[in-house]
Amino acid sequence: MVDKNNELTLLNTRCLSDVVESVKYTFKNWVREVVEEVIDEKMVCANLEDKRLNTDELCQRWCISKSTLANWEQNGVIAPLPLGGRRKIYSMRDVLNAEQDGLVKVA
Repeated sequence: MVDKNNELTLLNTRCLSDVVESVKYTFKNWVREVVEEVIDEKMVCANLEDKRLNTDELCQRWCISKSTLANWEQNGVIAPLPLGGRRKIYSMRDVLNAEQDGLVKVA
């Protein structure tokens, strides 16, 4: 009788150990996947914010004319990056900030 109790205890211990290892393995994989998703999302956001738009692209994005964009520049809604010359480039970070502030209605 004692041997059977010991065998059952040993079997239960092994089963519990297997379950713990399985849960540990599953949890590690889940954490790894979540971390990879967060890193990927951060990389996409960083790359998006580094993007630049020219005048035509920004006017098309905001469905506005070039004269409206020029007026908004004068009023401080958006500012081009300082390049010198007549060519204008806008930071996507500035564009997204303007959109988040509700200054521009995106179509």
